[in-house]
Amino acid sequence: MKCKLPLFGYPRCIMDKILNWLVIKLCVLITVSHVAVAFPRFQDVIPNGDKLPHPCKPNYIWHGVGHRADRGEGPLNDFGKDFLRLGKKWNKSLCQLDSDKDGISNGEELGDPDCVWTPETIPQRQNKIKHPGVCDPWESEKCKKQNAWVDCDIDELKCAAIHDENVMNITIRMPETKVPSTETNYMCTMFDLPSDGDFHMIASVPYIVNNYVMHHMLLFGCEDTDDVRQIDPNKPKLCKMGGKGCSDIIGAWTVGSAGQCAPKEFGYRIGMKGYKRVLLQAHWNNPELKEDYVDSSGLTLYYTSKLRQNDAAVMMVGSSSFELPPGRSDVEVVGTCSKKCSKEKLKGPIYVTAAINHMHYLGKKQKIELIRNGRKIRDITNEENFDYDKPVTRSFNIPIEIKPGDELKTTCVFKTTSKLNYTHFGRGTNDEMCFGFLTFYPAKNVKRKFCTSWKSIPVCELIAPIVRGCQSTKFTNLSNPEFTEMRNAVKDHCSTNDTCLEKCEEHLTIINSHPCMNGDVGIYIKYRLKRLGDSSVTDFYNGIESCSLKHATLLSQPNTGNSISILQFRVVVIFGFIVMFIT
Repeated sequence: MKCKLPLFGYPRCIMDKILNWLVIKLCVLITVSHVAVAFPRFQDVIPNGDKLPHPCKPNYIWHGVGHRADRGEGPLNDFGKDFLRLGKKWNKSLCQLDSDKDGISNGEELGDPDCVWTPETIPQRQNKIKHPGVCDPWESEKCKKQNAWVDCDIDELKCAAIHDENVMNITIRMPETKVPSTETNYMCTMFDLPSDGDFHMIASVPYIVNNYVMHHMLLFGCEDTDDVRQIDPNKPKLCKMGGKGCSDIIGAWTVGSAGQCAPKEFGYRIGMKGYKRVLLQAHWNNPELKEDYVDSSGLTLYYTSKLRQNDAAVMMVGSSSFELPPGRSDVEVVGTCSKKCSKEKLKGPIYVTAAINHMHYLGKKQKIELIRNGRKIRDITNEENFDYDKPVTRSFNIPIEIKPGDELKTTCVFKTTSKLNYTHFGRGTNDEMCFGFLTFYPAKNVKRKFCTSWKSIPVCELIAPIVRGCQSTKFTNLSNPEFTEMRNAVKDHCSTNDTCLEKCEEHLTIINSHPCMNGDVGIYIKYRLKRLGDSSVTDFYNGIESCSLKHATLLSQPNTGNSISILQFRVVVIFGFIVMFIT
């Protein structure tokens, strides 16, 4: 290609490239000048920057603190302008300013009233945080005009299928119920579904009554058993791990979601040949511990007798036991659905149409990898900037095939710089989770729709007779001669008053090398044995702990009091919010 006449002394084709480059650079500079507190790293340079509540969307977090849009896009708000002008860092000048002109300083609103906070330290106050760029009280006469730009709207579900003439709907709501004055509560209510025909449930829409406490809801299909039939419907009760016989996720809602709409290839089977009863689990978040809240929220379910090609289900992967040390910018947790486990669980190939990551507020990034014959096939999810309040459902127009014997590796990265103590796996908002949820079909090809790890050990291996060389069932029998010999050795030679005796050290060297006393297997066995409540077991581990500094193989890790037993794995899937349809 020949250049045209020179421009400013350069051949025109070269000058065109230079001008294009300058335009791109200018656009980048303009964009950067307007990001202010939108990037996650900017949340770290102001106190409580990662937990700023939205003024008019209860339970929402305003992530782009310096922007008018809560996600961080577009023009800056008044605080963002001050933040940019004063060097994009927290200092006394920015702290003492009243950016939104509501009579309260930025520092007071962000929990640093004395302007002493520095990055990677704990703010003076972590509750009653207000937005420094939004006039407060935001609905007051003095603030109404100034806050006209604040967006309080919540998206509506776009799902053409629910308008078809053959689609029916039913709304299931718990009766008006008092919300306990504790921060985290799970309330479960059983409902009967239409059973006068064979149907596919294809969509659900939230019916939210109390926005101030309702954080997420899960809908579980229940087995048609005597245990389930004996439960009184429409009677809410506090629940920890859901209801017996109800462990299959078929619907969900969480803050930030307008609802769920299944693709045309499948539905969730209800009615005569499907679920006749469902369990609705509501997660109430009441951080202010108010005593006068009530709620009667629920879901509107859309279903059709025009059955689709496939029955769908949801499979959970990830890790169901871990602890996170405080003060770290990156803490990695890995959960594996091993080759052995998937071969046992899958009766044939399944096809994943959607996937979602799930952690809580310490979650930083997460991915789920598909591995076949030791080689990575692809990422199913890969979320570099995880946001608990804005769940991202990744959908696949061409479903991802998972075969029996494939491995699913879930990696979660957490940021614990705001924590002073260990954070454990658990169901509370202030606990943490590391799960992935895969919507797939056909449902019939998977039994027990979870495939997780307990620490580093895949669950299916834990319930095997031998776990990494440990005969767990035999070893946890208190009459087992091998374990009895260990207990006697510790009883005779080890102290229980935090002193380490010389002979104790010799015995512990042998004891800690036993496969049932070593690493994650040892922690699991310890957990199982301590649940027996036998005093000899307590004395045994107290004796071991007397030499814990020198024999840290088993004892250096924190006691996982929030871990769950294998018997509980059937219902562990009820933890957390899940948005599992393609929206």
